[in-house]
Amino acid sequence: MSDLPFPPLILASSSSSVVSASGAQIILYNSQTSKIINSPQVENKLQQNGFIRHLAITNDGKIVASVGDDKNLKVWDVNDDELKLRSTRGLIKKASHISFANDNSIIVSDKVGDVYSYPLDPIPSDPSTSRPPMYSMVSDPTKNPDCTYLLGHVSVTTQHIITPDNKYIITADRDEHIRISRYPKAYVIERQLFGHDGFVSALHIPSSQSNILISGGGDPSIRIWDWTIGQLVNKVDIYSAILPHRKVRSYMRKNKWKGRTMKTEETNTAIQSRDQEEGEETFYSAPEGYVLPTGQGVCIKKIDSLQISGKTIILFFSEGASSIHSFILPSDPSSPTTVNTLPLPYPLLDFTALPNDNGKILLSLDTAWGVLKTNPGPGTDARQDVIQRDELSIEEKESFKDTLSILEVNEEGKFSFTPSNDISSIYSNLPKTDIKTLSNLNLYPLINLLPRWPGLEEDEGIDIPQINSNENGNIDISDDLISLAPTNLTTKTLGGTIKNYTIEELNSLNLKVLGRLKSNGVDVNEILKQRQKKSKEERKLKLLEINKKLKEEKEEIETQKEPEKKKQKQKQKQTKKVVILNEEDMSNS
Repeated sequence: MSDLPFPPLILASSSSSVVSASGAQIILYNSQTSKIINSPQVENKLQQNGFIRHLAITNDGKIVASVGDDKNLKVWDVNDDELKLRSTRGLIKKASHISFANDNSIIVSDKVGDVYSYPLDPIPSDPSTSRPPMYSMVSDPTKNPDCTYLLGHVSVTTQHIITPDNKYIITADRDEHIRISRYPKAYVIERQLFGHDGFVSALHIPSSQSNILISGGGDPSIRIWDWTIGQLVNKVDIYSAILPHRKVRSYMRKNKWKGRTMKTEETNTAIQSRDQEEGEETFYSAPEGYVLPTGQGVCIKKIDSLQISGKTIILFFSEGASSIHSFILPSDPSSPTTVNTLPLPYPLLDFTALPNDNGKILLSLDTAWGVLKTNPGPGTDARQDVIQRDELSIEEKESFKDTLSILEVNEEGKFSFTPSNDISSIYSNLPKTDIKTLSNLNLYPLINLLPRWPGLEEDEGIDIPQINSNENGNIDISDDLISLAPTNLTTKTLGGTIKNYTIEELNSLNLKVLGRLKSNGVDVNEILKQRQKKSKEERKLKLLEINKKLKEEKEEIETQKEPEKKKQKQKQKQTKKVVILNEEDMSNS
């Protein structure tokens, strides 16, 4: 029976409206008129294929943009009675984040690491020129005629944000990087913010302090930066608030890599001991022969802020956790602050502020978790295990109505549930689906994609010289590093100190790490040339060996065929002799 609601995976709000994406359908609620309008309904199969993952709305609430699993960028006009499809464009790669710029152009980050600017309306095609083939646009994103290429990272670009002055674009990626580039000339890099130990998945600039950037991801703390000068201002510890409320974790990978078993076992032991400290012995520990990604299952999905009684309240949550958190951003960001936590009955999917309701936020919860799906066990390739159910009880069906909730946040950053008639009207407009479809929806992609896998990553097991930050955000040089005079093998850190590298250290690093150091100003060109030359020589030797082997095989085949060729020649001679004799006999006769 198709009577279960698609969960609203994405929520966003403008100055007058709240928009949500459920399946492949968009629902917009106008808080001023209490009116709800929907995008056209689609079939259940299309709901799955076009499942909307990313959503954005302009500040005036008149235009909505969405991207789904089908990689279609759709733009919608918000009218009084309907959401009218304005345009549809296909993306080359899967999107990781979308937003509107001040001129209503659409900024799109993708999972390959590139960031583009799409005009609000499609660019008319030029009949005198042919469109580049798909493989060409995949290999060279600047050839895409539908958009303007802004910038690129070497790993997954997780989120971007345009600064309030519209002069810079800040991007984050899986490799712990935060980059500040000029906008729209994003090929000019203004500075980079270093200090995260894990991936960065969420960025936010509060409207009350436009020079402050708040970032979070897989680290034990959220970072507070003054992005205008590139300084780390403060850290807010979050592990103690999030770990007890984790519900969804990543799947397990089988450890088939020889030579890395010791490191994997050590990592699993550390994870298990840490989980035992939290009183959860089995949540984030893998059995022997399997591994879980690093980071304790923490992945900050969203950071936002509210202005309440002159105070800036920062809100955030971790993907797969059944809790929402807040802390007060002090006027002096370097001052200590306390994290407030509200436990929730189900994993949180998203939240957004309600317009015209000071201090109220709308939550979307995954009410199917624990009823239709659960964490995968060892040897399961799927992202989640399906709980086989043919029917649901009346109580279980009633619990699905809790998929939307409204919270009120006070000036201290504490939460409380509040009833509202708006929830029931939004819930009644959610598209419906069946048990099977709902059981197989993957609503937690980031906890599998972004964390690194111990023992399985490219640069695991390499002793990389570490740059450690102190409490003030400056860089400390560990005592065991060799001190050198400043040369072309040094790089200047954010704190102004010099980090030195020896030739031996650089030679021990792989190409990926050398690329990171090169982007930070370390001169590794000679090492890269040597490795390129060595690689060419190795390929040349390998090619010679292959040619030599082919020649030997050919000679061997020729040798084997030689006796057969001799037999054929003898047979041909005998046949010719017989023919000649027959002609002589005929002439004599």
